[in-house]
Amino acid sequence: MRFTEPLDDVLSFFITIGSPALAAYSLQITHLNTRWFSKAFLDIKFPNSKAIPTVISAFHHVPIRISSYPPALLPSLIVLPQNDRYWNILLKGARKTRRWSIPLIMNFVWVIFAVLLTIVDSFYSPIAGDVGYAVVATWTFLLPLIVGWLHVGCEPEPNHLRECMEIASPTAWVATDRRDRPVPAESVGHQALAIEFEKADEVPSVRKDELKTIPIFNYSRAFIWSQNAEWVLALVKNADSNAEQKISVGSLGDKGHSVWVEGDGGNMANENRIGTDVQVARYCTNVVPPPEPDTLGKSSLESSGNPSTADPLLLHDPHLGARSPSRWATGIWKRVTLATVLALALQWGTAGAAVIIHYWKRPAGLGCRALSFLLYGVAGTTSFFLFLASSILGHMSRPQPGQLPWSKPPTLLNSWAIFCRLLGEIVAILSAMGILTVCVFQATGAFNTCFCASTTFDKGRNLVAFLTINEMEPGISTLWICGLVMAFSFASLFGFSIYLGTPPRR
Repeated sequence: MRFTEPLDDVLSFFITIGSPALAAYSLQITHLNTRWFSKAFLDIKFPNSKAIPTVISAFHHVPIRISSYPPALLPSLIVLPQNDRYWNILLKGARKTRRWSIPLIMNFVWVIFAVLLTIVDSFYSPIAGDVGYAVVATWTFLLPLIVGWLHVGCEPEPNHLRECMEIASPTAWVATDRRDRPVPAESVGHQALAIEFEKADEVPSVRKDELKTIPIFNYSRAFIWSQNAEWVLALVKNADSNAEQKISVGSLGDKGHSVWVEGDGGNMANENRIGTDVQVARYCTNVVPPPEPDTLGKSSLESSGNPSTADPLLLHDPHLGARSPSRWATGIWKRVTLATVLALALQWGTAGAAVIIHYWKRPAGLGCRALSFLLYGVAGTTSFFLFLASSILGHMSRPQPGQLPWSKPPTLLNSWAIFCRLLGEIVAILSAMGILTVCVFQATGAFNTCFCASTTFDKGRNLVAFLTINEMEPGISTLWICGLVMAFSFASLFGFSIYLGTPPRR
């Protein structure tokens, strides 16, 4: 079963063309979120700490729901040794998100081929204004997007992740009130699956784009993915902190009796990862403080009594003394701002180059060509901010356990989110149709009319410019060169921002 419908492919095509800023933002926010999450795991040595960041990062491309109740559900996946196989199965599927695909390769070849044809055509075109360097500059944004998704990883066909999830779910185990008797998650019931795919009939219309797995729709999952990822990160970090102090899962609580067992090769022995559901939940939500100087002869638990909440993080169960997951993940606004700046730089670095190529040509000013490319940039930017507002409002209206309701009713936030998304789609589609029409006009010479050749919208009419249109203007080649250099420079800088910020590996 596909997440994305065929019409969504058509919609993504028009949105990508109509709003390059949104396509660039989706790529950048995915990359920045992945880098943040991978970097946070560099110092973690807990079992499966190499598989978890790769798996969770791959879930940025698909609609995933991570359950927070019962409290021991997700901690069981992290702690219990029986779940090592679960993470290994998902890891195999997650690694398939980085692949070359024929459509991406063909788009890349198409852009390069168009540039070469334009250069050749410039030597033979009788009319200087008809050379399509501005069109080439506009389409340059495709190059870093294509290469960027190949580098970051995308999900053109998500069925392999669904298949891996279907294979992995029966191997998941959940801790029970009996220390050595965990049970398969599926035997408890559907609600016992800590990680599962969202179902279309359970997702409200305000979050419709979250179900679409085409790369450009990653923008809609940026906030909820960061929230879930930080939750997982906090649980693993707490467990790792306890493991570094050589505290076993079974030693927590009033009935704790397990002692630390040294593992082979510095690895954590499986005996240290066994406990009841309460012990497993506490192991991930509480960090036992180090012993005081005057109690160095005692164990950590003897010196501190029960585990404290010195570092309480995300689990919201009130009996464990921890608070709810934060709606806004740590650093998310910094990453959103950086992704926005880079996306707008790519949008205007390419569309702005097209405006420059035609602005100082006869007739100098905002003529038909220059104004068309300027309006294209404005429409793409407007559409991007509408989509961004939709994702923020939709996330704000998402129910959060244990948190106070927002001052605005969720229904009002939902309505505004849906309105922004639909309006963003309309503007992006009109923008795409407009730029495609401009490309056709440029190629067929439709702009060489008396009106377009002699009139600008900011300076008025100039018949002298029309009378000399067939003459090569002095300095016109300089405009072409400057425009192309500007477009390719901004495209290259955007691409380098992806490669220079490659998520670190251990």
